[in-house]
Amino acid sequence: MNKIAALTTTFLIAGLLAVLLLFWHGQPAKQMIFMLGVTIACGFAAFKVPFWGFFLYYFFAVLRPQNLWEWALPGGIRWSLFASLIALGGVALHYNKIFKNGQVTGMFRLMVMFAILIFISIVLAYDPMVAQRWGIDYAKIFVIAILMLFIVNEVWQVRALATMIGLSIGYIAWEINYLYFFQNGRLDILNYGYGGYDNNGAALLIAMGMPFAYYIGVCKWERFPKLSLVFGGCIGTLMLHAVMMSYSRGAMVASLVGIVWVILRHRSKAQSAIIIAILVVITSVLAGNQIRDRIVSTANYQQDASAQSRFEAWGAAWKIAWDHPFFGQGVRNSNLFSLNYGADRAGRTIHNQYLQIAADSGIPAMIVFIMMIVMSLHNLGMTRNRCIRHIKYDLSSDSSKNKLDHIEKICLATQGSLIIFAIDSMFLSLELFELPWLLFILAGVIGIITSPVINASAVENMNAIKSMSKNPVRVPPRKKRHLQKKSKRTDKTDPIILPGYLSTE
Repeated sequence: MNKIAALTTTFLIAGLLAVLLLFWHGQPAKQMIFMLGVTIACGFAAFKVPFWGFFLYYFFAVLRPQNLWEWALPGGIRWSLFASLIALGGVALHYNKIFKNGQVTGMFRLMVMFAILIFISIVLAYDPMVAQRWGIDYAKIFVIAILMLFIVNEVWQVRALATMIGLSIGYIAWEINYLYFFQNGRLDILNYGYGGYDNNGAALLIAMGMPFAYYIGVCKWERFPKLSLVFGGCIGTLMLHAVMMSYSRGAMVASLVGIVWVILRHRSKAQSAIIIAILVVITSVLAGNQIRDRIVSTANYQQDASAQSRFEAWGAAWKIAWDHPFFGQGVRNSNLFSLNYGADRAGRTIHNQYLQIAADSGIPAMIVFIMMIVMSLHNLGMTRNRCIRHIKYDLSSDSSKNKLDHIEKICLATQGSLIIFAIDSMFLSLELFELPWLLFILAGVIGIITSPVINASAVENMNAIKSMSKNPVRVPPRKKRHLQKKSKRTDKTDPIILPGYLSTE
Protein backbone atom coordinates (compact mmCIF):
# COMPACT_ATOMS: atom_id res chain seq x y z
CA MET A 1 0.00 0.00 0.00
CA ASN A 2 2.82 2.38 0.86
CA LYS A 3 4.52 1.64 -2.46
CA ILE A 4 1.33 2.47 -4.33
CA ALA A 5 0.96 5.72 -2.40
CA ALA A 6 4.61 6.61 -3.03
CA LEU A 7 4.26 5.90 -6.75
CA THR A 8 1.08 7.97 -6.93
CA THR A 9 2.72 10.88 -5.14
CA THR A 10 5.73 10.63 -7.47
CA PHE A 11 3.56 10.96 -10.55
CA LEU A 12 1.66 13.80 -8.89
CA ILE A 13 4.85 15.77 -8.27
CA ALA A 14 6.08 15.04 -11.78
CA GLY A 15 2.75 16.21 -13.20
CA LEU A 16 2.80 19.43 -11.21
CA LEU A 17 6.32 20.21 -12.36
CA ALA A 18 5.31 19.46 -15.95
CA VAL A 19 2.45 21.95 -15.63
CA LEU A 20 4.96 24.51 -14.34
CA LEU A 21 7.09 24.06 -17.43
CA LEU A 22 4.06 24.49 -19.71
CA PHE A 23 3.45 27.93 -18.23
CA TRP A 24 7.12 28.84 -18.38
CA HIS A 25 8.26 30.39 -21.66
CA GLY A 26 11.80 31.31 -22.53
CA GLN A 27 15.26 29.87 -22.02
CA PRO A 28 15.97 27.86 -18.86
CA ALA A 29 17.42 30.21 -16.26
CA LYS A 30 19.71 28.90 -13.55
CA GLN A 31 17.24 30.06 -10.91
CA MET A 32 14.43 27.99 -12.43
CA ILE A 33 16.69 24.98 -12.78
CA PHE A 34 17.70 25.37 -9.13
CA MET A 35 14.08 25.57 -7.97
CA LEU A 36 13.06 22.53 -9.98
CA GLY A 37 16.09 20.57 -8.80
CA VAL A 38 15.53 21.37 -5.12
CA THR A 39 11.81 20.63 -5.34
CA ILE A 40 12.30 17.29 -7.10
CA ALA A 41 15.19 16.21 -4.84
CA CYS A 42 13.35 17.03 -1.61
CA GLY A 43 10.16 15.55 -3.04
CA PHE A 44 11.73 12.15 -3.58
CA ALA A 45 13.70 12.33 -0.32
CA ALA A 46 10.45 13.02 1.57
CA PHE A 47 9.17 9.56 0.59
CA LYS A 48 11.91 8.03 2.70
CA VAL A 49 12.37 10.74 5.36
CA PRO A 50 9.36 13.10 5.80
CA PHE A 51 11.66 15.74 7.27
CA TRP A 52 12.80 16.80 3.81
CA GLY A 53 9.34 17.95 2.79
CA PHE A 54 9.18 20.29 5.79
CA PHE A 55 12.77 21.38 5.18
CA LEU A 56 11.77 22.39 1.65
CA TYR A 57 8.74 24.31 2.93
CA TYR A 58 10.74 26.38 5.42
CA PHE A 59 13.55 26.84 2.92
CA PHE A 60 11.09 28.54 0.58
CA ALA A 61 9.49 30.42 3.50
CA VAL A 62 12.85 31.90 4.54
CA LEU A 63 14.41 32.47 1.11
CA ARG A 64 11.13 33.60 -0.56
CA PRO A 65 12.48 32.83 -4.07
CA GLN A 66 9.35 34.10 -5.83
CA ASN A 67 10.36 37.59 -4.66
CA LEU A 68 14.12 37.15 -4.81
CA TRP A 69 14.09 35.92 -8.43
CA GLU A 70 10.87 37.48 -9.63
CA TRP A 71 12.50 38.41 -12.92
CA ALA A 72 13.66 34.83 -13.63
CA LEU A 73 10.79 32.66 -12.35
CA PRO A 74 7.35 32.34 -13.98
CA GLY A 75 4.73 34.40 -12.22
CA GLY A 76 1.76 33.00 -10.35
CA ILE A 77 3.47 29.80 -9.21
CA ARG A 78 3.02 29.06 -5.53
CA TRP A 79 6.20 27.21 -4.66
CA SER A 80 5.23 26.98 -1.01
CA LEU A 81 2.06 25.12 -2.03
CA PHE A 82 4.10 22.43 -3.77
CA ALA A 83 6.39 22.21 -0.76
CA SER A 84 3.45 21.83 1.63
CA LEU A 85 1.94 19.09 -0.56
CA ILE A 86 5.25 17.24 -0.52
CA ALA A 87 5.48 17.64 3.27
CA LEU A 88 1.94 16.39 3.85
CA GLY A 89 2.52 13.53 1.41
CA GLY A 90 5.53 12.41 3.44
CA VAL A 91 3.46 12.51 6.62
CA ALA A 92 0.72 10.44 4.96
CA LEU A 93 3.24 7.75 4.01
CA HIS A 94 4.78 7.51 7.49
CA TYR A 95 1.98 8.65 9.80
CA ASN A 96 2.06 5.47 11.92
CA LYS A 97 5.74 5.84 12.73
CA ILE A 98 5.56 9.62 13.16
CA PHE A 99 2.74 9.74 15.67
CA LYS A 100 3.76 6.54 17.44
CA ASN A 101 7.27 7.80 18.23
CA GLY A 102 6.39 11.48 18.60
CA GLN A 103 6.14 13.19 21.97
CA VAL A 104 3.65 15.82 23.08
CA THR A 105 5.76 18.73 24.31
CA GLY A 106 4.93 21.94 26.12
CA MET A 107 5.48 23.86 22.88
CA PHE A 108 2.90 21.64 21.17
CA ARG A 109 0.33 22.46 23.85
CA LEU A 110 0.99 26.19 23.58
CA MET A 111 0.75 26.14 19.78
CA VAL A 112 -2.56 24.26 19.89
CA MET A 113 -3.89 26.64 22.53
CA PHE A 114 -2.85 29.67 20.47
CA ALA A 115 -4.45 28.17 17.35
CA ILE A 116 -7.75 27.60 19.20
CA LEU A 117 -7.81 31.19 20.46
CA ILE A 118 -7.10 32.53 16.97
CA PHE A 119 -9.88 30.33 15.54
CA ILE A 120 -12.40 31.60 18.09
CA SER A 121 -11.46 35.21 17.36
CA ILE A 122 -12.01 34.57 13.64
CA VAL A 123 -15.46 33.09 14.29
CA LEU A 124 -16.47 36.02 16.52
CA ALA A 125 -14.84 38.72 14.38
CA TYR A 126 -16.62 41.99 13.64
CA ASP A 127 -15.77 41.58 9.93
CA PRO A 128 -15.51 37.80 9.27
CA MET A 129 -14.27 38.28 5.69
CA VAL A 130 -11.18 40.19 6.80
CA ALA A 131 -10.52 37.71 9.60
CA GLN A 132 -10.92 34.69 7.32
CA ARG A 133 -8.38 36.00 4.80
CA TRP A 134 -5.80 36.22 7.54
CA GLY A 135 -7.07 33.02 9.14
CA ILE A 136 -6.25 30.95 6.05
CA ASP A 137 -2.60 31.98 6.26
CA TYR A 138 -2.62 31.36 10.01
CA ALA A 139 -3.95 27.83 9.38
CA LYS A 140 -1.05 27.03 7.02
CA ILE A 141 1.46 28.12 9.65
CA PHE A 142 -0.22 26.14 12.42
CA VAL A 143 -0.56 22.88 10.45
CA ILE A 144 3.05 22.83 9.27
CA ALA A 145 4.50 23.95 12.62
CA ILE A 146 2.49 21.49 14.75
CA LEU A 147 3.27 18.56 12.45
CA MET A 148 6.95 19.46 12.37
CA LEU A 149 7.14 19.15 16.15
CA PHE A 150 6.63 15.41 15.55
CA ILE A 151 8.88 15.24 12.48
CA VAL A 152 12.16 16.67 13.77
CA ASN A 153 13.78 13.98 15.93
CA GLU A 154 17.47 13.82 14.98
CA VAL A 155 20.47 16.05 15.65
CA TRP A 156 21.41 16.19 11.97
CA GLN A 157 17.97 17.59 11.17
CA VAL A 158 18.41 20.46 13.62
CA ARG A 159 21.86 21.14 12.17
CA ALA A 160 20.42 21.14 8.64
CA LEU A 161 17.71 23.64 9.60
CA ALA A 162 20.15 25.97 11.38
CA THR A 163 22.56 25.88 8.44
CA MET A 164 19.70 26.48 6.00
CA ILE A 165 18.61 29.60 7.91
CA GLY A 166 22.13 31.02 7.93
CA LEU A 167 22.85 30.29 4.26
CA SER A 168 19.45 31.43 2.97
CA ILE A 169 19.49 34.76 4.78
CA GLY A 170 23.17 35.14 3.92
CA TYR A 171 22.31 34.83 0.23
CA ILE A 172 19.52 37.41 0.58
CA ALA A 173 22.01 39.77 2.23
CA TRP A 174 24.47 39.13 -0.60
CA GLU A 175 21.85 40.10 -3.21
CA ILE A 176 20.98 43.29 -1.31
CA ASN A 177 24.65 44.27 -0.98
CA TYR A 178 25.34 43.40 -4.62
CA LEU A 179 22.61 45.80 -5.76
CA TYR A 180 24.10 48.53 -3.59
CA PHE A 181 27.77 48.12 -4.51
CA PHE A 182 27.47 47.10 -8.18
CA GLN A 183 24.17 48.66 -9.34
CA ASN A 184 24.79 52.36 -8.69
CA GLY A 185 23.91 52.35 -5.02
CA ARG A 186 20.45 50.76 -5.27
CA LEU A 187 18.74 50.60 -1.87
CA ASP A 188 15.99 48.14 -2.72
CA ILE A 189 15.62 47.00 0.87
CA LEU A 190 14.83 50.58 1.92
CA ASN A 191 12.60 51.51 -1.01
CA TYR A 192 10.84 48.20 -1.69
CA GLY A 193 11.54 45.95 1.28
CA TYR A 194 11.84 42.24 0.56
CA GLY A 195 9.58 39.23 0.19
CA GLY A 196 6.34 41.14 0.64
CA TYR A 197 7.62 42.93 3.76
CA ASP A 198 8.46 46.61 3.99
CA ASN A 199 11.93 47.79 4.96
CA ASN A 200 11.28 47.10 8.65
CA GLY A 201 10.06 43.55 8.10
CA ALA A 202 12.89 42.78 5.68
CA ALA A 203 15.41 44.13 8.18
CA LEU A 204 13.96 41.89 10.90
CA LEU A 205 14.27 38.82 8.65
CA ILE A 206 17.93 39.55 7.92
CA ALA A 207 18.75 40.53 11.50
CA MET A 208 17.42 37.18 12.74
CA GLY A 209 19.92 35.46 10.47
CA MET A 210 23.00 37.03 12.06
CA PRO A 211 23.17 34.62 15.04
CA PHE A 212 23.10 31.72 12.56
CA ALA A 213 26.04 33.26 10.70
CA TYR A 214 27.77 33.06 14.09
CA TYR A 215 26.82 29.37 14.30
CA ILE A 216 28.25 28.65 10.85
CA GLY A 217 31.45 30.53 11.65
CA VAL A 218 32.43 29.31 15.12
CA CYS A 219 31.11 25.75 15.20
CA LYS A 220 33.54 22.84 14.98
CA TRP A 221 33.00 21.57 11.46
CA GLU A 222 34.73 18.35 10.53
CA ARG A 223 36.03 19.81 7.28
CA PHE A 224 37.41 23.26 6.48
CA PRO A 225 37.02 24.78 9.98
CA LYS A 226 39.04 27.91 9.11
CA LEU A 227 37.18 28.41 5.86
CA SER A 228 33.84 28.14 7.67
CA LEU A 229 35.02 30.79 10.15
CA VAL A 230 35.85 33.21 7.34
CA PHE A 231 32.64 32.37 5.49
CA GLY A 232 30.48 32.88 8.58
CA GLY A 233 32.15 36.21 9.24
CA CYS A 234 31.57 37.34 5.65
CA ILE A 235 27.86 36.51 5.54
CA GLY A 236 27.43 38.01 9.00
CA THR A 237 29.00 41.26 7.76
CA LEU A 238 26.71 41.27 4.72
CA MET A 239 23.68 40.81 6.98
CA LEU A 240 24.81 43.61 9.28
CA HIS A 241 25.25 46.02 6.38
CA ALA A 242 21.88 45.03 4.89
CA VAL A 243 20.16 45.83 8.20
CA MET A 244 21.90 49.21 8.25
CA MET A 245 20.78 49.98 4.70
CA SER A 246 17.16 49.35 5.69
CA TYR A 247 17.28 52.37 8.05
CA SER A 248 15.06 50.36 10.41
CA ARG A 249 15.78 51.64 13.91
CA GLY A 250 13.92 48.78 15.56
CA ALA A 251 15.96 46.18 13.68
CA MET A 252 19.21 47.99 14.49
CA VAL A 253 18.45 48.14 18.21
CA ALA A 254 17.24 44.53 18.29
CA SER A 255 20.32 43.37 16.36
CA LEU A 256 22.60 45.13 18.83
CA VAL A 257 20.96 43.40 21.80
CA GLY A 258 20.91 39.99 20.09
CA ILE A 259 24.53 40.18 18.96
CA VAL A 260 25.73 41.32 22.38
CA TRP A 261 23.80 38.44 23.98
CA VAL A 262 25.46 35.89 21.71
CA ILE A 263 28.97 37.31 22.07
CA LEU A 264 28.87 37.65 25.86
CA ARG A 265 27.73 34.03 26.18
CA HIS A 266 30.34 32.71 23.78
CA ARG A 267 32.47 30.24 25.74
CA SER A 268 35.88 31.61 24.75
CA LYS A 269 36.19 35.08 26.29
CA ALA A 270 39.31 35.82 24.25
CA GLN A 271 37.42 35.07 21.04
CA SER A 272 34.52 37.21 22.31
CA ALA A 273 36.87 40.17 22.75
CA ILE A 274 38.26 39.68 19.23
CA ILE A 275 34.75 39.44 17.73
CA ILE A 276 33.69 42.63 19.53
CA ALA A 277 36.76 44.49 18.26
CA ILE A 278 36.13 43.33 14.69
CA LEU A 279 32.45 44.31 14.88
CA VAL A 280 33.32 47.77 16.17
CA VAL A 281 35.70 48.32 13.26
CA ILE A 282 33.25 46.94 10.67
CA THR A 283 30.33 48.95 12.02
CA SER A 284 32.31 52.19 12.07
CA VAL A 285 33.37 51.62 8.46
CA LEU A 286 29.97 50.57 7.08
CA ALA A 287 27.79 53.02 9.01
CA GLY A 288 27.73 56.32 7.15
CA ASN A 289 26.60 59.63 8.59
CA GLN A 290 22.97 59.07 7.60
CA ILE A 291 22.84 55.68 9.31
CA ARG A 292 24.47 57.08 12.43
CA ASP A 293 21.97 59.93 12.53
CA ARG A 294 19.16 57.41 12.12
CA ILE A 295 20.37 55.39 15.09
CA VAL A 296 20.88 58.48 17.25
CA SER A 297 17.39 59.71 16.38
CA THR A 298 15.90 56.97 18.58
CA ALA A 299 16.78 59.15 21.57
CA ASN A 300 14.63 62.00 20.21
CA TYR A 301 11.41 59.99 20.12
CA GLN A 302 9.41 62.83 21.69
CA GLN A 303 9.96 65.00 18.60
CA ASP A 304 9.73 62.11 16.12
CA ALA A 305 6.35 62.04 14.32
CA SER A 306 6.76 58.36 13.38
CA ALA A 307 7.44 57.37 16.98
CA GLN A 308 4.51 59.43 18.26
CA SER A 309 2.13 57.82 15.76
CA ARG A 310 3.19 54.41 17.03
CA PHE A 311 2.61 55.43 20.62
CA GLU A 312 -0.90 56.52 19.65
CA ALA A 313 -1.51 53.21 17.86
CA TRP A 314 -0.27 51.28 20.90
CA GLY A 315 -2.61 53.22 23.16
CA ALA A 316 -5.52 52.51 20.82
CA ALA A 317 -4.69 48.80 20.75
CA TRP A 318 -4.53 48.62 24.53
CA LYS A 319 -7.96 50.27 24.82
CA ILE A 320 -9.43 47.88 22.24
CA ALA A 321 -7.94 44.91 24.09
CA TRP A 322 -9.51 46.00 27.39
CA ASP A 323 -12.88 46.60 25.73
CA HIS A 324 -12.74 43.08 24.22
CA PRO A 325 -10.37 41.24 26.58
CA PHE A 326 -11.12 37.59 25.84
CA PHE A 327 -11.22 37.20 22.05
CA GLY A 328 -10.55 40.70 20.69
CA GLN A 329 -12.20 42.35 17.70
CA GLY A 330 -11.15 39.53 15.35
CA VAL A 331 -7.96 38.87 13.44
CA ARG A 332 -6.85 42.17 11.84
CA ASN A 333 -10.19 43.76 12.72
CA SER A 334 -8.63 46.12 15.25
CA ASN A 335 -7.34 48.22 12.34
CA LEU A 336 -10.97 49.06 11.53
CA PHE A 337 -11.40 50.68 14.95
CA SER A 338 -7.95 52.11 15.66
CA LEU A 339 -8.93 55.67 14.66
CA ASN A 340 -11.91 55.62 17.03
CA TYR A 341 -9.61 54.68 19.91
CA GLY A 342 -7.02 57.40 19.37
CA ALA A 343 -4.78 56.36 16.45
CA ASP A 344 -3.59 59.07 14.07
CA ARG A 345 -5.49 57.75 11.03
CA ALA A 346 -8.05 55.18 9.94
CA GLY A 347 -6.79 51.66 9.27
CA ARG A 348 -3.64 52.23 11.30
CA THR A 349 -1.76 48.99 11.93
CA ILE A 350 -0.76 48.66 15.57
CA HIS A 351 2.98 48.23 14.86
CA ASN A 352 3.41 46.04 17.92
CA GLN A 353 3.13 42.27 17.61
CA TYR A 354 1.94 41.74 21.18
CA LEU A 355 -0.64 44.52 21.25
CA GLN A 356 -1.82 43.57 17.76
CA ILE A 357 -2.59 40.05 18.98
CA ALA A 358 -4.24 41.39 22.14
CA ALA A 359 -6.50 43.75 20.19
CA ASP A 360 -7.28 41.21 17.46
CA SER A 361 -7.57 37.94 19.39
CA GLY A 362 -7.68 38.86 23.06
CA ILE A 363 -5.33 39.19 26.00
CA PRO A 364 -5.17 35.38 26.59
CA ALA A 365 -3.84 34.92 23.03
CA MET A 366 -1.17 37.56 23.66
CA ILE A 367 -0.16 35.81 26.90
CA VAL A 368 0.12 32.44 25.15
CA PHE A 369 2.26 33.98 22.39
CA ILE A 370 4.59 35.53 24.97
CA MET A 371 4.72 32.17 26.78
CA MET A 372 5.94 30.52 23.57
CA ILE A 373 8.82 32.98 23.39
CA VAL A 374 9.67 32.58 27.09
CA MET A 375 9.45 28.78 26.94
CA SER A 376 11.68 28.75 23.87
CA LEU A 377 14.36 30.85 25.55
CA HIS A 378 14.14 28.68 28.69
CA ASN A 379 14.37 25.37 26.80
CA LEU A 380 17.30 26.59 24.75
CA GLY A 381 19.14 27.87 27.82
CA MET A 382 18.62 24.63 29.76
CA THR A 383 19.75 22.47 26.84
CA ARG A 384 22.79 24.65 26.22
CA ASN A 385 23.87 24.44 29.87
CA ARG A 386 23.56 20.64 29.80
CA CYS A 387 25.71 20.48 26.67
CA ILE A 388 28.39 22.74 28.18
CA ARG A 389 28.65 20.61 31.34
CA HIS A 390 29.20 17.43 29.35
CA ILE A 391 31.61 19.08 26.91
CA LYS A 392 33.75 20.35 29.80
CA TYR A 393 33.78 17.38 32.14
CA ASP A 394 32.99 14.20 30.21
CA LEU A 395 35.81 11.92 29.02
CA SER A 396 33.82 11.17 25.91
CA SER A 397 34.75 10.69 22.27
CA ASP A 398 35.40 13.52 19.85
CA SER A 399 32.27 12.54 17.92
CA SER A 400 30.01 13.00 20.95
CA LYS A 401 31.64 16.29 21.91
CA ASN A 402 31.35 17.55 18.34
CA LYS A 403 27.60 16.85 18.36
CA LEU A 404 27.22 18.58 21.71
CA ASP A 405 29.23 21.55 20.47
CA HIS A 406 26.92 21.94 17.46
CA ILE A 407 23.82 21.71 19.65
CA GLU A 408 25.24 24.25 22.11
CA LYS A 409 25.98 26.72 19.31
CA ILE A 410 22.55 26.17 17.74
CA CYS A 411 20.89 26.85 21.09
CA LEU A 412 22.81 30.09 21.50
CA ALA A 413 22.13 31.18 17.91
CA THR A 414 18.43 30.40 18.23
CA GLN A 415 18.28 32.30 21.51
CA GLY A 416 19.92 35.33 19.91
CA SER A 417 17.58 35.20 16.93
CA LEU A 418 14.50 34.93 19.16
CA ILE A 419 15.71 37.86 21.27
CA ILE A 420 16.03 39.96 18.10
CA PHE A 421 12.50 38.94 17.11
CA ALA A 422 11.07 39.59 20.58
CA ILE A 423 12.53 43.10 20.73
CA ASP A 424 11.77 44.15 17.16
CA SER A 425 8.22 42.79 17.53
CA MET A 426 7.54 45.73 19.83
CA PHE A 427 7.74 47.94 16.72
CA LEU A 428 6.18 45.68 14.05
CA SER A 429 3.03 43.65 13.43
CA LEU A 430 4.09 40.47 11.59
CA GLU A 431 1.77 37.67 12.68
CA LEU A 432 2.40 35.64 9.52
CA PHE A 433 6.19 35.86 9.71
CA GLU A 434 7.21 32.18 9.53
CA LEU A 435 10.84 32.25 10.67
CA PRO A 436 10.00 32.68 14.40
CA TRP A 437 7.68 29.68 14.16
CA LEU A 438 10.60 27.61 12.89
CA LEU A 439 12.60 28.82 15.88
CA PHE A 440 9.73 27.80 18.19
CA ILE A 441 9.93 24.33 16.64
CA LEU A 442 13.69 24.09 17.19
CA ALA A 443 13.29 25.23 20.79
CA GLY A 444 10.44 22.80 21.37
CA VAL A 445 12.31 19.69 20.24
CA ILE A 446 15.94 20.51 21.04
CA GLY A 447 15.84 19.14 24.59
CA ILE A 448 14.33 15.80 23.55
CA ILE A 449 16.75 15.39 20.66
CA THR A 450 19.77 16.22 22.81
CA SER A 451 19.02 13.71 25.59
CA PRO A 452 20.27 10.60 23.68
CA VAL A 453 23.51 12.40 22.79
CA ILE A 454 24.05 13.45 26.41
CA ASN A 455 23.25 9.94 27.65
CA ALA A 456 25.76 8.46 25.19
CA SER A 457 28.38 10.96 26.36
CA ALA A 458 27.69 10.02 29.99
CA VAL A 459 28.08 6.30 29.20
CA GLU A 460 31.38 6.95 27.43
CA ASN A 461 32.51 9.00 30.42
CA MET A 462 31.70 6.18 32.86
CA ASN A 463 33.50 3.63 30.69
CA ALA A 464 36.57 5.87 30.54
CA ILE A 465 36.59 6.33 34.32
CA LYS A 466 36.23 2.59 34.92
CA SER A 467 39.01 1.79 32.48
CA MET A 468 41.36 4.32 34.05
CA SER A 469 40.63 3.00 37.54
CA LYS A 470 41.56 -0.52 36.39
CA ASN A 471 44.59 0.62 34.42
CA PRO A 472 45.97 3.72 36.14
CA VAL A 473 48.53 5.70 34.21
CA ARG A 474 51.29 7.21 36.32
CA VAL A 475 51.63 10.98 35.99
CA PRO A 476 55.27 12.09 36.45
CA PRO A 477 56.23 14.83 38.91
CA ARG A 478 55.93 18.42 37.71
CA LYS A 479 59.67 18.86 37.24
CA LYS A 480 59.81 15.87 34.85
CA ARG A 481 56.80 16.74 32.73
CA HIS A 482 58.90 18.60 30.20
CA LEU A 483 60.70 15.31 29.53
CA GLN A 484 57.36 13.60 29.10
CA LYS A 485 56.37 16.14 26.44
CA LYS A 486 59.64 15.65 24.61
CA SER A 487 59.19 11.87 24.59
CA LYS A 488 55.57 12.32 23.40
CA ARG A 489 54.24 10.19 26.25
CA THR A 490 50.74 10.91 27.43
CA ASP A 491 49.25 11.29 30.86
CA LYS A 492 45.87 10.01 31.91
CA THR A 493 44.11 13.28 31.03
CA ASP A 494 45.46 13.40 27.49
CA PRO A 495 42.59 12.97 24.98
CA ILE A 496 44.89 10.89 22.75
CA ILE A 497 44.47 7.84 25.01
CA LEU A 498 40.73 8.26 25.53
CA PRO A 499 39.54 6.29 22.48
CA GLY A 500 41.07 3.20 24.03
CA TYR A 501 39.05 3.72 27.18
CA LEU A 502 35.78 4.48 25.44
CA SER A 503 34.95 0.98 24.28
CA THR A 504 31.42 -0.02 25.24
CA GLU A 505 32.06 -3.74 24.83
